[in-house]
Amino acid sequence: MGSFVLTVLSMTIGIFFIFIGTLKLTPSLNTEIYREMRKTFIRSAKVFPLVRQTGWKPNPHDYRKLIGTLEVTCGLILLAIPGSLQQLANVLLLLIVLNDIYTHHALYEGLEKMSPAIVFALLLCCRLIIHLQLRAKQQQQSTSQFQKKQE
Repeated sequence: MGSFVLTVLSMTIGIFFIFIGTLKLTPSLNTEIYREMRKTFIRSAKVFPLVRQTGWKPNPHDYRKLIGTLEVTCGLILLAIPGSLQQLANVLLLLIVLNDIYTHHALYEGLEKMSPAIVFALLLCCRLIIHLQLRAKQQQQSTSQFQKKQE
């Protein structure tokens, strides 16, 4: 059952991030949303979390393209590539979403803008927890099988 839930969750999250990442990269799906994404990243670059520590502020257009590319790539990995690469994609997407939550907070945009990111952060956390539970269960089963063979 857990494996089925993990698969469905991975596919759903993967499709979502492929779609959202594509919206950030190209106006072919929706020109209005693409323009809004561009404006959003211009504002986001001003409150980039590492500016105070490093003094470096990203170029808004490069920042948008990097985030969009990472979202599409990680979404494809969640959708099509099984194994430990999925966990890396999950963690990268979680970091992107947490950065998004921070950005909305720093820009005082409120929960209305922040809530989709919060929901997807929770989904990514749930996916990671389910994966860890399944892995622990598999390790427990293999340990018990090994002990039975030893007897």
